[in-house]
Amino acid sequence: MAEFWAEFLDGYDAGGDDDRAHATGEGTALAFNRMEKSPTIELPIHLDINVPDREAELQRLLGLGARLVETKSHSIGDLSETWTVMRDPEGNGFCIQSPPNVERRQVGNVTFSCAEPVPLGRFWAGALGWPDEPTDEGFLQQLREAGMDEREFDAFYVTRETESSRPRFLFQRREKSRPASYPIHLDFRSDDREADIERLSGLGASVVETKSTPSGFTWTVMRDPEGNPFCFG
Repeated sequence: MAEFWAEFLDGYDAGGDDDRAHATGEGTALAFNRMEKSPTIELPIHLDINVPDREAELQRLLGLGARLVETKSHSIGDLSETWTVMRDPEGNGFCIQSPPNVERRQVGNVTFSCAEPVPLGRFWAGALGWPDEPTDEGFLQQLREAGMDEREFDAFYVTRETESSRPRFLFQRREKSRPASYPIHLDFRSDDREADIERLSGLGASVVETKSTPSGFTWTVMRDPEGNPFCFG
């Protein structure tokens, strides 16, 4: 798995062993741990990968062992978007898309399927100290003119560290499965784990358990307000 993702993303290398491996490079580090996972089709969290040429990338990924699910397009008025849903060699879903001015393969979005995108998104913005990403009023007006119900404007939320940084955290209102063991979760580093536990609990997260390795590394498993697990270490 680490070798697949390292080959997929530009500037990444794979390392580790059969039980714990990683793909690291210029962007978000990806870690792969051998453990039981629930079979699931609709992942609560998935990655959107930005690529320069979606059609060419589709063919390259099939050669690396990925599988095609479907290509989707969505249009509202003059606005349109096309993306391809795929699965990696173990069946985890991800999407490839080609936004303007993309020059390399990189993690574009960490996408959450959730019941309430705005509250969950604001939890994560507060947890990470990231700002709201304001929606351009001109874009909203285009949606109105295309006939979109304004009640759908809270069906998504976006936050990221800076205006140009990646990945963004994208929250979309969508049905999701609730697996017993989540195939994908987020890990964060903390300078003061106990203080962060208290701070995040105040924002609406809950503590599951704290674990330690024989070497003395300690981390805490938590869940966000919609039950998605993440770790602080």
